[in-house]
Amino acid sequence: MTVVLYHSASLLGIMAALPWLYHTPLQLLLAGHQAVIFFFLLSGFVLSLPFAEGKSRGYGNFMLRRLSRLYVPYIVSLALGLALRLLCYRVPINDLWSRPIGWIPIVQHVVMIDQFHQQYFNPVVWSLVMEMRIALLFPFIVWLVMRANWAWSFLIGFVLSIGGILLHVRYQDSIDFFTNYYDTAHYVFMFVTGAIMAKHRHRLAEAFNRLRIVTRLVLGMLAFLVYTWGNNLGWDHGGLLGNLVSDWFTMLASGFCIIAALASIRFKTVLTWRPIAFVGRVSYSLYLVHLVVLLALMNLFTNPSSLLYPDDYEHYYISPYWLLLGTVGLSLALAALSYRYVELPSIRLGRYLAGGRTIRPNYPGELTAKR
Repeated sequence: MTVVLYHSASLLGIMAALPWLYHTPLQLLLAGHQAVIFFFLLSGFVLSLPFAEGKSRGYGNFMLRRLSRLYVPYIVSLALGLALRLLCYRVPINDLWSRPIGWIPIVQHVVMIDQFHQQYFNPVVWSLVMEMRIALLFPFIVWLVMRANWAWSFLIGFVLSIGGILLHVRYQDSIDFFTNYYDTAHYVFMFVTGAIMAKHRHRLAEAFNRLRIVTRLVLGMLAFLVYTWGNNLGWDHGGLLGNLVSDWFTMLASGFCIIAALASIRFKTVLTWRPIAFVGRVSYSLYLVHLVVLLALMNLFTNPSSLLYPDDYEHYYISPYWLLLGTVGLSLALAALSYRYVELPSIRLGRYLAGGRTIRPNYPGELTAKR
């Protein structure tokens, strides 16, 4: 949801019109990039749980489930982005939907693991490209984490992140898209850390519960401050390098939230509140559909003649705040439909395709499956 609010407030000019939001705790609701880092860490954590519990899966079994889970909704969202672009596109918005459609970008998006610009159909696909690339390697990552000392696993992930950051900064003039391979090495670090947390989750929860209430509150406040403003400060003062380095601190703050959710009964109670649980349930579809919905609404309700004044944020037929509410409402409704009619069938498909495999039990990290 913070990604939805961030994209909407940014593209509609609301953040520019209300700069004071940056200096209030409401900035948490606009922490879009931080939410993606949280997503990568949480993916590494959740995907590692079966291995950490001794319910290891074969490589083929894992990939069948992962491909079905990610790829089917992804392709549907691409088709939706293409259809809405063809039906609604009228004006360029931050170079989104403005690049010429051709077979090469279509194939790149379908193949998914190549480097390409994400502006053609559904700009959020870059993070799914990262997720799919890392999924190809993830069973090997878990194999390492489950066998090695946590410090060595963490160090290997950290070194990969440093290498990816340095290469991205070195070649940033020729890499102006989010699907570059250097960032993949950087984001592997988040998945490795998530896997380490899954392996040691009980010890981490016990350590959290041993802390005094005051200590928990101080750490929670520190995590809130780092998560909410760390990335923005890194970008403002360090450019691309500062932005990428700040991901490390966002990851640590996100990790604290995961540990608190594991250990704190109060936190669990909040997370099981029905509206929050609903958004969590449809979150993947919400992430996939929200930006194409926003771009469609902006194109439909924009007065093209007013774009002669690019600094004028009042060039819509209706208030940008109504467009924001419309984006949130329509995206949630569409996400609920997508969850029921696309996500759930794709999950069942993955289970069906992987159902013919039996896996050697009680051997965490084993990659060999028996037919």
